[in-house]
Amino acid sequence: MLSTLQGVEAVEAVLDATPETPTPVICIIENKIVRKPLIKAVEDTHAVAKAIEAKDFNRAMKLRDAEFAEYHNAYMTTTATDQPEMRLPKSKQLRIGIIHVGAPAGGMNSATRAAVAYCLTRGHTPVALHNGFPGLCRHHDDKPLGSVREMSWLDVEGWVSKGGSEIGTNRGLPSADLPKTAYCFDKYQIDALFIIGGFEAFTAVSELRKARPDHPEFRIPIVLLPATISNNVPGTEYSVGSDTCLNALVGYCDAIKQSASASRRRVFVVETQGGKSGYIATIAGLSIGALAVYTPEEGINVRMLARDIEHLRVSFAKDRGQSRAGKLILRNEHASDTYTTEVIANMIREEAGGRFESRFAIPGHVQQGGTPSPMDRVRAVRLAVKCITFLEGFAGKSKDEIMKDPMSMSVIGIKGASVVFGAMEKVETEETDWKDRRPKDESWLQLKTIVDTLSGRPKPDDCCETCGKGK
Repeated sequence: MLSTLQGVEAVEAVLDATPETPTPVICIIENKIVRKPLIKAVEDTHAVAKAIEAKDFNRAMKLRDAEFAEYHNAYMTTTATDQPEMRLPKSKQLRIGIIHVGAPAGGMNSATRAAVAYCLTRGHTPVALHNGFPGLCRHHDDKPLGSVREMSWLDVEGWVSKGGSEIGTNRGLPSADLPKTAYCFDKYQIDALFIIGGFEAFTAVSELRKARPDHPEFRIPIVLLPATISNNVPGTEYSVGSDTCLNALVGYCDAIKQSASASRRRVFVVETQGGKSGYIATIAGLSIGALAVYTPEEGINVRMLARDIEHLRVSFAKDRGQSRAGKLILRNEHASDTYTTEVIANMIREEAGGRFESRFAIPGHVQQGGTPSPMDRVRAVRLAVKCITFLEGFAGKSKDEIMKDPMSMSVIGIKGASVVFGAMEKVETEETDWKDRRPKDESWLQLKTIVDTLSGRPKPDDCCETCGKGK
């Protein structure tokens, strides 16, 4: 996917160039593809090598981008907990609750391991709240082992490569029993809360924020690390787990495409997850060269299907056997209530008139992935360390001071080329589409046009509205 987007950016750079334009190199910073002058990039690379040769490692680190420096810092602070020089004084040490909310996503365990390791290094006490808020309320005092457990390094050492959620996750929200949730926070002396999860976790933070006036126990710093395969959490352009999902889905689609290619004249309609956000379908479509992608943001109508079926007819008519490329169409599970994945496949088969075949495939929960991808692991570690560091900033403050600070309830996010913390109240009121459970402004929407352009999909204005044929 990244190489495709870099290729598109390179073509645009050539088209935009003038004789005076410096030769660019296409780079990636965080979640953003940017152009940088090639000569300057080469000079910076040589400067790093010279600094290392001179053993000026501080300068070498400064010459690298901030992302690299933060990864290095996260590695150094989470691979060993016996670093006395990093330990905070007793007055700054916190009991930090760690909870997973929502569906499992690759990288949840990596983030938890990093948070625990960093807490222990700094002198904090990491406390796992097992099985989400329902687990906390119903089983906190179970015997012999309740759902509230202090964590040690040995508990989490092997979690970095594990998928799912080792402390258990649940879609239940604190609003199911706010008094009991508050009681548990007080009983187990939770000084700060680190939440990992998707839109349910986002909703949980919103509920805890609104309950602060009636429940002083919630007047503690709380931060959310978005982790969901749907990548639909407001306040960020990237959620931990979405890359693992894409790897699983792309692998599945590659296998399906192999079958479609073997028979030459076959179309597969593949259903993707992602809730009411078309991110997964769009990025997967970009990665596999899908002929069309149907998303909830755009919806599906009969004219759209007519255009795509006509495009398939033309594509197969031009194929004289030289190309063995199968055709894939991706459809988000909530793109339409009427035009289901099976219905679309049947419509294509009917309209094909025997000239080509159509099948549908539903990978289902395969998309949640198994082993987390390297990107999800390293980003989970880095963001988790930044979250705990963020919570440390509130140590020593009174409950009233914390409640008055809008940043005391925040969501960490990657936006463009930066990692930012967004105040929860601002994010939920200004950036959230609560009805469709996604951000109001989805940064990836522009990529849908690239998918259509690369596949040669005809534009609505170029086709007859009735039959879908080109004008």
